[in-house]
Amino acid sequence: MQKSRSRERWEHRPNLNGIQFQSLSAEDNLILMAPFTIDEVRDVIWSSDGNKSPGPDGFNFNFMKVCWEIIKGDILDFLHEFYSSATLPKAITASFLTLIPKKDHPQALSDYRPICLVSSLYKILSKILAGRLKKVLGKLISTVQSAFLPNRQILDGVLVVNELIDLAKRRKD
Repeated sequence: MQKSRSRERWEHRPNLNGIQFQSLSAEDNLILMAPFTIDEVRDVIWSSDGNKSPGPDGFNFNFMKVCWEIIKGDILDFLHEFYSSATLPKAITASFLTLIPKKDHPQALSDYRPICLVSSLYKILSKILAGRLKKVLGKLISTVQSAFLPNRQILDGVLVVNELIDLAKRRKD
């Protein structure tokens, strides 16, 4: 290994040649790439808590539920525009950072919990995309990934390592 003034340089860098990555089927790809539907939008809105604080757009999901028949076309138009252009208007990505007191009479910054309030359209888009990814993510993530996935626990990895150590010790004897 050679050293330069500011950082180390490796003579031999590992590469990813020959590694087989999981890939999605054509059917899974169609699920991800399908145009947005009014049913997806409605499901997201109705499954969301309507009383959450609104973001910069001033709308919460209760408003959207009450005004659904009036605004559903506009919401779908927004999603179709995103689908065709793959860009979001700056106003949609704007957010408010708000400090919520953790206790009565906060005195220090550590007495607050920051939350980020985003627009309701951004929430709808995010939830639809997350729902679609959730359907196929298990096919892409290795079976040895044991944390942060439904039905998998971080301790599963620890148990496997313990079993391997036990097996290695027994084979040595």
